[in-house]
Amino acid sequence: MDQEKDLTKKQKKELRKLESLDHEKAAKKSGTTKWAAIIIAGALFLGFFIYIIYSSKQAKNVQTTAKLTSGGWLRGDKAAKVTLVEFSDFQCPACAFREPMVQQALKEYDGKVKLLYKHFPLTSIHKNAMNASKASEAAGKQGKFWEMHDLLFEKQSEWEGVADSKKVFIGYAEGLKLDSEKFKKDFDSKEIEQKITKEIDEGINLGVNGTPTFFLNGKVIDTPVSYEDLKKTIEEAL
Repeated sequence: MDQEKDLTKKQKKELRKLESLDHEKAAKKSGTTKWAAIIIAGALFLGFFIYIIYSSKQAKNVQTTAKLTSGGWLRGDKAAKVTLVEFSDFQCPACAFREPMVQQALKEYDGKVKLLYKHFPLTSIHKNAMNASKASEAAGKQGKFWEMHDLLFEKQSEWEGVADSKKVFIGYAEGLKLDSEKFKKDFDSKEIEQKITKEIDEGINLGVNGTPTFFLNGKVIDTPVSYEDLKKTIEEAL
């Protein structure tokens, strides 16, 4: 009986040892988990911080002052003191959002501000952007670049996801009373393709990496969030 009681005590003692070890393991595991959480959170924060720095550097890659070519489409008084240059993509939602701001500025500062529109279709993410640029240029061959320009932005949601955008643009050309056969020929011409490519290359050389990118009298400006932002920048230039 005494041996049996001693055995029971030993078992209890071993059990307490095992429980103590379990607590230690649990405490270590909890500590490890906490440290892992801290490390992961730190890595995420560091990654986010690096992204912010990278984004800032990317934005700074756009030359703050630039000698821009006269290529592009002019809207407004040629003698206007302020020249707003826009590198744009017809399929870009951000460009469509800011189009009314640009139009309003040209009206409010009529004779003081002119716009020079340049193509910068982001073909890697906007499958119909290049065709839209071609459509505007083909319309321009018949004196209706700005009419097509306005129509493309107005109806962006209609054509941005279609499989055959050229067919849609031919329909727009017919709606603008253009010679459809000439439009088709110009749309497919090397001349128009090279003109668009030349403007893309100019943008790349200036550090443009997104749309819309604006230059005011040769100086890059922050993309306006509201019309008041754009108006303030123009007032300063005037």
